[in-house]
Amino acid sequence: MEKWEILVADSNAIVRIGLVQLISENIVCETPLMVARSSKETLLAVKQNSGIDMIIIGTSLGEIDDLIGEIRNVSTKVRIVIFAKNLHYPNAMSYLIAGANGFVTQNASANEIERAITKVLNDERYLGQELLEAMAQETFLNNVHRRKKSPHKNRRSSSLNDKLSKRQKEIVDYLIKGESLSAIASHLNIKISTVGTHKSVVFEKLGVKNVLELIEIYYGDLVV
Repeated sequence: MEKWEILVADSNAIVRIGLVQLISENIVCETPLMVARSSKETLLAVKQNSGIDMIIIGTSLGEIDDLIGEIRNVSTKVRIVIFAKNLHYPNAMSYLIAGANGFVTQNASANEIERAITKVLNDERYLGQELLEAMAQETFLNNVHRRKKSPHKNRRSSSLNDKLSKRQKEIVDYLIKGESLSAIASHLNIKISTVGTHKSVVFEKLGVKNVLELIEIYYGDLVV
């Protein structure tokens, strides 16, 4: 059975330790796993170890786009998985365009993280569930923008203003941009559970079941 050489790169010791433990327990790999605490250490490890099969890069390292580019200048074969603190859609897409093979957030379950690593090791691309949902929202939102604006838009916008609190409106603005609950919590400096509660209240007030329906109401493009 093939043993994989995996490098875990993150400036946060807890994240490194957690990933190393998860990988060691679920993936057949060389032990001990390699670790790096900075972009400089990561790039040096890639240059010194041509046999590295995968690098898991935490976004705490900073300029991830640049790091991916530097890694790709050294090796086009090494697999790269981004392990993000939270989902920020533009950044996630930028990492993938720069050359990452997979993306998953720290909110993912251990099973999803293992699945992401396994798929990318098998030369498949992996997009985390949060990113897939954000991509669907972005596609839908682009379609909404291209459609002729409904004459009912002003009425519905007024309805939103009447029904929602200031905090709920802020959360709605982030939701329609494809932001995850964790990202919204970070933006607003509140707990993820608080964001989830507000989201549930908003959905109930507006009579919607998902973010796509929320987008339609927000832009006044529901079929009436």
